[in-house]
Amino acid sequence: MLAFYGFALGDGPRVVRAADFSAQAANWLNPGNHNFLRLTRILRALVLLGLGAEARALLAALEEVYRSGGAAAIGQRSRAFWQGAVTR
Repeated sequence: MLAFYGFALGDGPRVVRAADFSAQAANWLNPGNHNFLRLTRILRALVLLGLGAEARALLAALEEVYRSGGAAAIGQRSRAFWQGAVTR
């Protein structure tokens, strides 16, 4: 799934943008995209499976996308759902 979103695993765990991030982001980084809901479910599943560090790593990558120009596409509501999926 990381590859679909244009991410890759780094050290630690850490999620980083892959070389093809821009091309992959064109598939999902647009307003109202159903993949925002899918990302919420992925984040929550990681936490429920005991992979909280991995969930936080993915959230950090998504937050970076949000801060670096993705806010208009993602929106505050989706961002809040992502944060809630990891923290509850």
